[in-house]
Amino acid sequence: MRRFRVVFVLLLAASSLAAATFTVTNTNDSGPGSLRQAILDANANAGADTIAFNIPGGGVQTITPATDLPQITDGVTIDGYTQPGSSVNTDPIATNAVLTILLDGITGINDNGLSVGASAGGTTIRGLAFINWGRGIELNGPGAFVRGNFIGPVPGEIYAYQNVTGIYYAGTDLTTVIGGIAPADRNLISGNIAGIAVASSGVTIQGNLVGTDPSGTKSLGNGQGIMAQLFTPGAGATVGGTAAGAGNVISGNGGGGIVIHFNNAAWTIQGNRIGTNATGTGPLGNGSGFDIEGSGVIIGGTSPGEANVIAYNGYAGVYLSAGQAVDNRIRGNSIHDNGSFGIIFDPGLYFNDPLDADEGPNHGQNFPIIETVTILAPQSGTHIVGKFNSAPSTTFDLDFYANPACPNFPRELLEGETYLGSSQVTTDGSGNATIDVTLAATIQAGQRISATATDPDDNTSEFSQQIVFSSTPASGPAAGGTAFTVSGTDFADPTTVTVGGIPAIGVTLTDDHTLNATMPAFDPGTSQDIVVTTPDGTTGTITKGWVADFLDVPGTHQFYAFVTTLVSNGITAGVGGGNYGLDQPTLRQQMAVFLMKARHGLCYTPPPCTTETFTDIPCSSGFAAWIYELVAEGVTAGCGDGTTFCPTDPVKRQQMAVFLLKSSSPAGYAPPACANQYFLDVPCDNPFAAWIYELVARNITGGCGNNNYCPTDPATRGQMAVFVVKTFVLQ
Repeated sequence: MRRFRVVFVLLLAASSLAAATFTVTNTNDSGPGSLRQAILDANANAGADTIAFNIPGGGVQTITPATDLPQITDGVTIDGYTQPGSSVNTDPIATNAVLTILLDGITGINDNGLSVGASAGGTTIRGLAFINWGRGIELNGPGAFVRGNFIGPVPGEIYAYQNVTGIYYAGTDLTTVIGGIAPADRNLISGNIAGIAVASSGVTIQGNLVGTDPSGTKSLGNGQGIMAQLFTPGAGATVGGTAAGAGNVISGNGGGGIVIHFNNAAWTIQGNRIGTNATGTGPLGNGSGFDIEGSGVIIGGTSPGEANVIAYNGYAGVYLSAGQAVDNRIRGNSIHDNGSFGIIFDPGLYFNDPLDADEGPNHGQNFPIIETVTILAPQSGTHIVGKFNSAPSTTFDLDFYANPACPNFPRELLEGETYLGSSQVTTDGSGNATIDVTLAATIQAGQRISATATDPDDNTSEFSQQIVFSSTPASGPAAGGTAFTVSGTDFADPTTVTVGGIPAIGVTLTDDHTLNATMPAFDPGTSQDIVVTTPDGTTGTITKGWVADFLDVPGTHQFYAFVTTLVSNGITAGVGGGNYGLDQPTLRQQMAVFLMKARHGLCYTPPPCTTETFTDIPCSSGFAAWIYELVAEGVTAGCGDGTTFCPTDPVKRQQMAVFLLKSSSPAGYAPPACANQYFLDVPCDNPFAAWIYELVARNITGGCGNNNYCPTDPATRGQMAVFVVKTFVLQ
């Protein structure tokens, strides 16, 4: 009898620990059937409970708590996908999830949408949307899982109501996962001030869209994408991974895609797309891909699946922003088409120094110098020869990358688009090493090769560049006599400088990274290459590095810098006779060439004309291919009824606003609606108003004076130079 009683008591205890399901049946703030009550009940019932939803009425059900919901103190699964009408994501790249439970902190007094306490291990939050919170989800407990949620975006809409922080992690172990490798686990985290903030170690962030809309093709950006906040050194964080589906899309964020400002961060970031759309096929850039002011970060790797794609970001792919940003390994990634730099050490591109004695981000690690590249017999490899100077008697990992044969713009710095392979070199007692490497990868003729060096402490250099970086000034009187300075690296005495094939006058070596000389004379309105050659035969070229002044654009003219920049980027060469045609109207056929060159770069050639869509543009016209490609890319549909293009008509300033914004934006772009009339002559009911005011918002134009825009005036060639340089941020 005593034994029976013991067993009976144990059975009663076990039943009290049994998992239970608590169902939310209304949107009330409290009381029976409310989410608040369900959390209280789950906290009181020890065990792995479930909170389900069955709120009548259809559509999106919005729960607006008057105060913070109770912290979750016992493991529970809160499953918004149990609400009728909801469905998980099945898209392998983007998200087609249908969410119907929205938690709205609109009262403005609420800190956290849901807070997982330190005792609530195993908690899963899925299928919910969070807007208007201090923190949409706060994770303090071990082993929490956040899957298939919208953090910031409103379900079924194209906008977001930001949370201050979308997801805040301050957990206590290594098992918390935000997202996952299955499509159903993908979170959409967009429109917040900070998408994900990490304040502790051990979190894994996988498979999410951070900063995009649900399609992954448009920006719905956070201020910062993923950031370390008050980070405690430890096991760090894993962002992405090598497994299929592990990579995040971190794109469209206004600041950094990933921001790490703490030492010994120990973050590993692999397999992500940072600055591209979800498919990786087009631009959706962040302000910068990475902003790192810490140490111990691993970005990419040379093994399969480890590389990130870091592209189309506004300033830099990877920005190391201060001297404490050291021991950061950046290897094997595809880094390309970023605004200024692929990898950059603050405050700008570092020149190499003897024995690598300087300091700075990643200890100012020197980069290799590539001297010759030879394509071996078909499909048998690439032979690379160069030189390297750094710390003496040290072994370095060298990674080699291929870049397109033609840069987008003449003075574009090298990045690293396609990883080719790696090798090692060991410096001698003087810090020198010869690079003589044959890689199995075969490149295309003319592709430009870059390389990085990584020391034994994981400090990776910037990408290798030519030995010349820049020359100032970039323009001046055609008669010559202008003193100019060439900046670069690894200069030695005697180094020669030629401009347009003519020796510069009085070349002097200031130091190993500075040359001074005097410019020879050239024909007005022409651009010239500057070539530097060191004693060992290493050369570097600044393409179109010098523009001789046009006769009709004096150096004091307000448009002078814009005109010379346009010319130095190969977009126009003037109207002939040494003149630019400053006050001449821009013709529509000229505009087609300007815009397409600015959009696609120096080497772009449009597809040949095969079909004559416009009656006034035969394929025999020298402008036909440019015009028809402008139409194909959705920038214009012609003039009048669409059967003509009016190639020799001047472009009106109101038309120019549309052309500029469409040609510099993704397909289908439309500006924000006109809300306030700024110009006296552009009321909001003007069909061009939204385009004009967006041009003003981007600081591309301030109008024509006296609070007017002059919308129907022709856009002169001088004005066009300003518009194009500012719109496409030409340097």
